[in-house]
Amino acid sequence: MFQYDYPQFEKKRLLRVEMLDKLRDYPKNYLDLSLKEYGDGVICGCKITWDNERLSINSGMIYWKKNLYFMEQPFVIDCKAEDKVRYLKVQFMAEIREAGRITANTRIFLEDKKPDPSCEMELCRFRLQEGARLRDNHENFQDYSTAFDTLNIISQPYGAPGGTTLNPCIIRQFSKEVLRSGTLDPFDISFSTVALANQGHVAPEILQEYLLVRLEEDYSKKSNKEIYSGLSEVLRTRRNGEIKRTQGNQGKRGMMLL
Repeated sequence: MFQYDYPQFEKKRLLRVEMLDKLRDYPKNYLDLSLKEYGDGVICGCKITWDNERLSINSGMIYWKKNLYFMEQPFVIDCKAEDKVRYLKVQFMAEIREAGRITANTRIFLEDKKPDPSCEMELCRFRLQEGARLRDNHENFQDYSTAFDTLNIISQPYGAPGGTTLNPCIIRQFSKEVLRSGTLDPFDISFSTVALANQGHVAPEILQEYLLVRLEEDYSKKSNKEIYSGLSEVLRTRRNGEIKRTQGNQGKRGMMLL
C-alpha cells in the first residue's frame, strides 16, 4: 500500500538510526523511481563551451547503467587545434566499495577514437582547424552537422523516458524551423508545439512515430545521427514545398499584371 513516513526532529528526543536512514533513502528512492524508464545519457546541464583553447563542461547530471552521476562544478580541459575529428568523452570507472560508502568516478577527456559503448559516453565531437575558433552556438538546424570548427552534439545521448534521444536544443531548433516554414499540416504543428512546450524534451518513441508517418520508414532502431538525418529530410521537403508555392504565387501575380 502507499504511505508516507517522515522523521520528526524534536528537542530532547533521541536521534535514531532509522530517522537518518529515511533521510538518506528518500531522495535516492525518488530519483530511482523517476528515472526507472530512462535510457543512458545526459539528464540535464552539461552545456559545452569553448574559449581561448579551452573546453568547459558546465555542471549537470548523467544517467549511466541505472546510476545517476552528478558534476557540481564546471570541468575545464585544454583544447588546441589539431585539424582532425576529436571526441569529448566521459569514461565510467569501476565502482569502489569502502566502509560505509560506495563511490563511482568518471574521467572526462579528449581523444581521436570513437567512444567504447561498454564504458564511455560521447559528449560532443568536432574538427578544429589551425587558427580557427570552435563555435559552440548554432545558427540553424543544419548547422548542428557542420563538419569544421563547430561543436557537434548530435551523437550525444540524452536520457529520456523509453530510451535515448537527441539533445533538446536540437529538437527545439527543428520545431521552430518547421513552424516558420509556414506548414499548415496539423501533425507538424502538433509535434512542434508540444516539443517547444516541453523545452525540446521528446521521448524517442514520439520521434520515431513522427518520422514513421512523415518518411514512411521505421526509425525504432536508428542512431541519433540517422534520426537527425530524418529530421533534416523533413525540413528539406517542407522548404521545397514552400519554395514551389511561392514561385507559383509569383507567377499568378505576374499574369494578373499583364
